[in-house]
Amino acid sequence: MKSDIETLIECYGVLEQQVRQQMERLCGRFCSICQKVCCRSHFCEETLESVFLKHVAERFSPKSVFHPTDGWLSSNGCTLVAGRPPVCYEFSCKEISSSMCDDPDCRYALLVLSGVMTYVGKKAVGGRHLVELTRLSDLNRIRSNRFIKRLDEAQSAYFSVIDVLDGRLSSSSAYVLQKIL
Repeated sequence: MKSDIETLIECYGVLEQQVRQQMERLCGRFCSICQKVCCRSHFCEETLESVFLKHVAERFSPKSVFHPTDGWLSSNGCTLVAGRPPVCYEFSCKEISSSMCDDPDCRYALLVLSGVMTYVGKKAVGGRHLVELTRLSDLNRIRSNRFIKRLDEAQSAYFSVIDVLDGRLSSSSAYVLQKIL
């Protein structure tokens, strides 16, 4: 039987994979040809410093190797399947943002999607975010009920983002998106 922490890591990693796939779908055509690499090793270090993200990365990206200069980057992009610092999802360059200028709903959906992983980790232990947990003992202090609630809300927001991007904006999906941003 899985411990509470293992279950949280599993649920977080599954959601992160979904978010990553959508971000790649939306942004990949820009990132794949971009010569200005946004990823820097100091951002990548958060995965090593955060005990929670480190566990997620070990569980979902066991073959990934951190390089002091390149972080988790390879010639094909980030090697982490899950366990990335939330900042990796939050950044959206001008080219990506302007590609959605014609549709404010899609632009908003992208903003929400980019904030989903940050939302999940807020106030995981007291007022501290998941990425701020640096000691193994901190994992036992995660407020599981709050964390699960945030995961559920983030999952709902993720599905609402998909609806908006597919042209199915509803009042219920708009309400769900507002919880994230």
